[in-house]
Amino acid sequence: MDWEGRCIRVCAGALLFAGLLRLSASGFLSPLGQALEDPGIASFLVYMQTGRVVRLSPEPPVTPIMGSPQIPTEETSAPTTAATEASLPVFCADDLSRVDVTYNCNYEPDMEALLTQPLEWDLHSESPSVLIVHTHTSESYTRCPGDTYTETSAYRTLDPGYNVLSLGELVAARLEDAGIHVIHDTSFHDYPSYNGAYSDACASTEEILAENPGIELILDLHRDAADTPTGQLVTECSIGIETAAQLMMVVGTDAGGLDNPDWKDNLSVALKLHAQLEQVNPGICRPINFTYHRYNQHLGKHALIIEIGAAGNTLPQAKLAAGALADAIIALSNGTSSPN
Repeated sequence: MDWEGRCIRVCAGALLFAGLLRLSASGFLSPLGQALEDPGIASFLVYMQTGRVVRLSPEPPVTPIMGSPQIPTEETSAPTTAATEASLPVFCADDLSRVDVTYNCNYEPDMEALLTQPLEWDLHSESPSVLIVHTHTSESYTRCPGDTYTETSAYRTLDPGYNVLSLGELVAARLEDAGIHVIHDTSFHDYPSYNGAYSDACASTEEILAENPGIELILDLHRDAADTPTGQLVTECSIGIETAAQLMMVVGTDAGGLDNPDWKDNLSVALKLHAQLEQVNPGICRPINFTYHRYNQHLGKHALIIEIGAAGNTLPQAKLAAGALADAIIALSNGTSSPN
């Protein structure tokens, strides 16, 4: 072994380290510590002390544990504007394949144009933006085992836990949870007299709208009814693994001779809701009933009748459909964009 050469290298290394420590203590050359972490420099210093050639590899990067918080860097702490802006839903001509319409009047509007035109509203305002009414408030469903409510007539009850008021409460609660303020009119417009229900609901709605000019969407929630050879009509679809009732939107016009200036805007909203619902839960919608009656839809620019199931359905099936309806409204609550 070359003892003389080793002694020279050890002494030189000691002198070098002593100088580095003095410089570090004085604060001079503060980046020096970072330089000493370089594997090439460290290997040279080891050689100066020991005469051995050592190759040091850099430390491997630490893989973060899933779920552990990440410290933002200068590059990642400020996301771009494009990344933070939520894009609005867009409906195009292809989405018309999800929509089915039953024509009960002689109008033939451009359905593609109405579906794709932008929906310019924002339901997330500080004042109420959605009004839920029930022209036929006492409508109820087929009893489930254990239901003990009193009927005023077949498939009708004043018990708010079992008639369509319970569906309005569900939709209102879901929308409120999403930051959409709702007024729910719980008046009975069809009791004690069924005749004149639309006139009574019209007066109630006009009063609410006069006090709340920020209302953007009016929903008149019903349940359908029709006799079939096997009993009352049952509508069915699947939501996940559960059986739910179907939804049907009714859009009136001025074809019957009554003023209804905004029926195309009402139809535009119905088409978008229908397409949105079908995209998420195929089969949930019955065809839109496009009719010459106006059904109080002259009261607002975005006013719809929505039949939630039918008398042959159970209330739990109707509630599943009502929840899906609320989700679709939330999905469109900021409006939509043009496909162009």
